[in-house]
Amino acid sequence: MALSGRRFRRRKKEDIFVDGYFIDHANDVVPGLDRADETFHLFGKDSPETDVQSNYGTLQLSVLDKYTNNALLDLVTSHDPTGTGAREYNVNDLTGVSVWANVKNTDNTSYVKSWIISQWVPGMPMPSGGPNDKAAYSVTGNGNLPRQFHGAWINAKKIASGGSPTLGVSPVQVPATGLTGTATGIYALEVRALYTTGGVFQQASVTPSTTLVTITGAISWSELTTLAGTELTGTPTHAWVVYLQSGTGVYPTTANTPQGTHA
Repeated sequence: MALSGRRFRRRKKEDIFVDGYFIDHANDVVPGLDRADETFHLFGKDSPETDVQSNYGTLQLSVLDKYTNNALLDLVTSHDPTGTGAREYNVNDLTGVSVWANVKNTDNTSYVKSWIISQWVPGMPMPSGGPNDKAAYSVTGNGNLPRQFHGAWINAKKIASGGSPTLGVSPVQVPATGLTGTATGIYALEVRALYTTGGVFQQASVTPSTTLVTITGAISWSELTTLAGTELTGTPTHAWVVYLQSGTGVYPTTANTPQGTHA
């Protein structure tokens, strides 16, 4: 029997990021969604009508426990992954994060597809394993419905207020959904308003619009402030924008390296 010559990708060609930080100790990832099968029996019909309802996204992320600080635990409890001081990972501090993967081509020269689950809120993991095993933990939680993209990869930048705030690049327009849908003019997957003053770190997710982030990468700070409302102590000091990009290069090339929320 002749071989087809088809080439299939390996999962190891995925780069996993959480809130913009590369997770270098992940060894298993299982994205998915919660679904419910629906069956409706109608009068006059022998066969029932069937449907599938997708409720929310699910994600299981397994990582090896490092001797140094683990960015994943830091981020889901609102700590700075680059910090070196003592910290506590408290269940009461668990917060939503965005997890995405950029998939490399066979030559590792560019990203060809991507997926993201936003507002993923996991449970608190604990390292486990036998005496001769490498300590590992598995983090499971729910988030928004997963989104997948082909021909574009995901990047993120943290932009300070003042002047004319911009991403510095022209983002790829978020593709329209639906087979007959039209372009919506949205150029951001996710936007958060950040307040980082006097050691305080606060963030509020806002809904991207056609004017919040434009085709040139410009950011409307007045709209960001209005959308953040009273969720922050004061006027946003930074905007954190997750957007689509295209072109060559992969992490850790500077242009292909996302900026984290605490960067």
